[in-house]
Amino acid sequence: MHTLRQLESDLRALGLCAGSSVLMHSSYRSLGGVEGGAAGFFRAFLDLLGPGGTLVLPALSYRDVGPEQPVFDALRTPSCVGYLSEFFRTQVPGVLRSLHPTHSCCAVGRHAAELTAGHERDETPVGPNSPFAKLPEAGGWILMLGCSADRNTSMHGVEETAEPPYLLDRAVRIPYVLRAAGGTEIPRPSIPHCFRFGGRFCAQRYARILDMLPPGALRRGRVLDAECVLMRASAVWEVGKKALERDPFCFVELVEEEE
Repeated sequence: MHTLRQLESDLRALGLCAGSSVLMHSSYRSLGGVEGGAAGFFRAFLDLLGPGGTLVLPALSYRDVGPEQPVFDALRTPSCVGYLSEFFRTQVPGVLRSLHPTHSCCAVGRHAAELTAGHERDETPVGPNSPFAKLPEAGGWILMLGCSADRNTSMHGVEETAEPPYLLDRAVRIPYVLRAAGGTEIPRPSIPHCFRFGGRFCAQRYARILDMLPPGALRRGRVLDAECVLMRASAVWEVGKKALERDPFCFVELVEEEE
């Protein structure tokens, strides 16, 4: 069982500090056990960031919300991307959730309100009003804690700025209903991601961005037992967009079957 002091020390060594804004993808199991469980983990993490910091976790819900069940409830629809994400959503005081049927985020801290506001205005999953797209403006970082950089959801937003031919089927609009925390319901048609081209599936290879980032925009290390990558969000968006402009398929691999 790792101590909270060790957790904080490892986060600092990776490059996080008071005032940081960080979007975290995570595998709780990869940590190898932490004092106080998930509650202890978030207490130590938020203590490190301090009142000037912001912590954001994806709260994606694509497994529970779709054409067959088109209602997204900000209070009740669970996150489908890991234990820490759902614990953060339901157990950490003061957490706010953006309104999007499949690609919402939860956040707490200094920039939480501005990052989560307005996501419901986007017609795509990771549009300009999403927390993912706003993070670079807040000087934020993307942390992959114990999980592959291929799961970096911000790369969907990068793709949306370039619209490679496999990404969106603009002929499709799913008629979702967004239910805000206060009970207000907002009809919001949304264009889904497709990830198909020429009859083949486009498997995500987002970890390729790691070899493209400039010095200072990428840090590697361990947090407890978890292998981690910390990326400057602004660099991910800038470098990723330029790469897609050169080669629209640079972050995917065409395969016969969906992975």
